[in-house]
Amino acid sequence: MLSDPSALNAVQGEHDTFLVLVSWLVALAASYAGLDIIKLVRRGANPAWRLGWLCAGASAMGLGVWSMHFIGMHAYQLDFPVSHSPLLTLTSIVPAILGSFGVMVTLSRETPPNRPLVLAGLGLGVGIGAMHYTGMAAMRMPAELHHSQVLFLLSLLVAVSLGIACVYAYRLCQHEWGIKRARTCAFIAALCFSTAVCGMHYVAMHAAWFVPTPDAVSPSVSPASHWIIYLIGGVAVLTALLTLVATRVQRRLQASERHEHMTQTRLLEVISALQDSVILLDEQARIRLCNAAFERLAGLSSHQLEGMSISQLDYAEDSHALSQHIRQALTKKGEWGGMITALDANGEGFPAWLSVSRVTYADSNDRDYVALLSDRSKEQQAQERIRHLAYHDILTELPNRRALQERLAEIGTSRTPTHPYAFLALFDIDRFKVLNDSLGQDIGDELLRQLGERLQQWVEAEWQVARLDGNEFALVGTLACREAPNAEQEMMRLIDEIVASLTAGYLLKGHPYPCKLNVGVLIFQPLDREPTPQLFKRAGLALLEAKRQRDGKPRLFQQAQEDELEERLSLERELRHAIDHNELCLYLQPQVDADRQVIGAEALVRWQHPERGMISPGHFIPIAEETGLILPLGHWVLQEGCRLLGEWRHVPGLQGLQLSLNVSVRQFQQPDFADQVLSVIQQHDVPSERLTLELTESLLLSDPEGTIKKMQQLQHEGVSFALDDFGTGYSSLAYLKVLPLDTLKIDIAFVRDLALGMQATPIAATIIALAQSLGLRVVAEGVETDDQRLVLAQLGCHIYQGFLFGRPCTAAALSSAILEDGPAGHANLAQ
Repeated sequence: MLSDPSALNAVQGEHDTFLVLVSWLVALAASYAGLDIIKLVRRGANPAWRLGWLCAGASAMGLGVWSMHFIGMHAYQLDFPVSHSPLLTLTSIVPAILGSFGVMVTLSRETPPNRPLVLAGLGLGVGIGAMHYTGMAAMRMPAELHHSQVLFLLSLLVAVSLGIACVYAYRLCQHEWGIKRARTCAFIAALCFSTAVCGMHYVAMHAAWFVPTPDAVSPSVSPASHWIIYLIGGVAVLTALLTLVATRVQRRLQASERHEHMTQTRLLEVISALQDSVILLDEQARIRLCNAAFERLAGLSSHQLEGMSISQLDYAEDSHALSQHIRQALTKKGEWGGMITALDANGEGFPAWLSVSRVTYADSNDRDYVALLSDRSKEQQAQERIRHLAYHDILTELPNRRALQERLAEIGTSRTPTHPYAFLALFDIDRFKVLNDSLGQDIGDELLRQLGERLQQWVEAEWQVARLDGNEFALVGTLACREAPNAEQEMMRLIDEIVASLTAGYLLKGHPYPCKLNVGVLIFQPLDREPTPQLFKRAGLALLEAKRQRDGKPRLFQQAQEDELEERLSLERELRHAIDHNELCLYLQPQVDADRQVIGAEALVRWQHPERGMISPGHFIPIAEETGLILPLGHWVLQEGCRLLGEWRHVPGLQGLQLSLNVSVRQFQQPDFADQVLSVIQQHDVPSERLTLELTESLLLSDPEGTIKKMQQLQHEGVSFALDDFGTGYSSLAYLKVLPLDTLKIDIAFVRDLALGMQATPIAATIIALAQSLGLRVVAEGVETDDQRLVLAQLGCHIYQGFLFGRPCTAAALSSAILEDGPAGHANLAQ
């Protein structure tokens, strides 16, 4: 070590710039080749294979470092000849390889800690330093070699520092970019590595001083030395390139092998995860591959099944014939699929779907066949459950309406029925809603279940019971008798027995309940092929009649019931048409005073049917009430009556007549009824004091307060009110006292018996006296004889209406009679 080289006349050489650049490029190529192997080593699983590639990479890297040093040494030109000891020069390559090996081992780990990284970088720096100074020691020359102490230490520090920086640069790049960008990481680390080698080498060469001996002579330039430089540099670069090529080839092989391995492994895992059985067969129907599901089904392992012919397994019922059928289909179409009864290892059958398809390979003429066997037991059970729910009632588990309809259809489609007569009986629990409301729906459900169980006991071979809906049940079956009268007798005897068993006392969760049934029965002949809806309709009519009677006796269907229903439906349609097309008319029955002078009339609606003739109001008014047609009908009567009053006000002799119009309960209950009346009055310019609206006592039962309010509103405008059929309803005298009435009408039921001296006379007298005490007029309806008139007159009633004074007639006829004959015109109307 020298502190002052000038004191010994020491000299230094100069570097060839071109060779310096070549040496750095050689170091860069070699270090990149070595570091690029790390990605390959990291993915290797075989320890020996990993060690081999680590040694190859370290050797290539170390050779490159040594080549850089060797070129750098020859790039250093001195004033005296220099040679190198071959043995020591070759020995200097060992530290470079060992330092490179330590770095590669450390960086090939997944997540190395800091301590190994620092040690690897330190080892790399020491290796580079040891290589360099060993190579310097191999120099043979006529001079003494000395080193500057500061630069010597600095060269070692550069080697160690840049070695550690190289390791951490690779680790940090790998942490940020991952294994996919390992080449970039290797290149960045190679830059640090080559810089470390070059930096250490040229700092160390700058630290070297040479003291020539007296006999030293100038060197002669030998071309052979340049060829050695290029040869060694070329070998190092070629080694790096070969290493890179080998690495790339190995990666491709690894990727291909890994892909193939992963493909096979994943395919096997996917097949094993399937719940369905998968079997791969060759052309001889031998098993090549199967999954775990088929192993469990066959009760054998995959090793036992591989190579076994499928004909050796009883995989289905009559598997031999099935295999022949499948083989024929595969020959023609290349595929087959269908439901089979598969057998498990215990020989138990279950429904399954089997599909077999031919497999054709793109790179081979071999043909395999893949079979997929799917257990459909759960699906079949679910379908059976769905079908059960579709045809059965959930609460009672009895067949439902749909099942019963199909049963009736089967009876009707039988070509050779064993019994000429069959029956359909409908059962309805009377007052079932009361039971539900009083004891709760769970008690009602319990009654339905118990009744269903009792009804189920009557089911025979050709009988079927069903719960239709709510509290309605049905029983359908055949009768043994072949004559109609005998069949009816047999049916009534059977139904009486059935009803007796069904109505016996029930105990519903501690509550005794006497069940009462309404029963409708239809007897029909299956050979008539009547539609099922028609059978239900007729049985329903019989049940409806039983509900009307409410005596607990079963009712047989009678043709008259259906005829009546059809007649009512037809009449409803025609009545709607008559209202819409103004086919109705008003007939007027005069009302007279004690002098038999006409003071008014009651309007009565009439229907002159174009085909049926005159239809009585007693026939079509109830239909209108039930169907809601009473509302448009009542509005038409109101319009027509007000139109007549509007015409009469302009005719002398008719101006003072009072017209009474009947108002139904539903019509009066309309929220805007009062507004409707006032609107029609205004429309026809009617003197409202000439209009009287006749109400019935039943109106008071629903909404007495609303009724009084509407009556007061109309009475305020001048409209009068009469209470029709007084004495036959349920009105309270308390309501009668507060009702804004003007007139009471004595019902015809009391007038008819007045002359017979019965109890009608005191009743009529009471009504008249009550009316007089309330300040109301009294009109007697249905006066047909003069004796009746005399009795009424003696009791104080002086306004009459009936056939004695005139029958209902058209408005034109009444007007003509009054205008032509004057006050006595009623005489003509009475004839």
